[in-house]
Amino acid sequence: MADKVKDPVCGMEIRPEDAAATEEHEGRTLYFCSHDCHDTFLKDPHRYGHPADEHGGHAHH
Repeated sequence: MADKVKDPVCGMEIRPEDAAATEEHEGRTLYFCSHDCHDTFLKDPHRYGHPADEHGGHAHH
């Protein structure tokens, strides 16, 4: 069983194999809990594409 990864938009921890979507960004694969989070990421990838950044929860869902 794989370790969990964090959705860069909402911070939810998910298993990579359960991700609703993935995206390559700056040489890394990012995993998303939902298509909504993936769409939010695509609108502003540099806002969410850095793991040191902390962002809010699922308020946009």
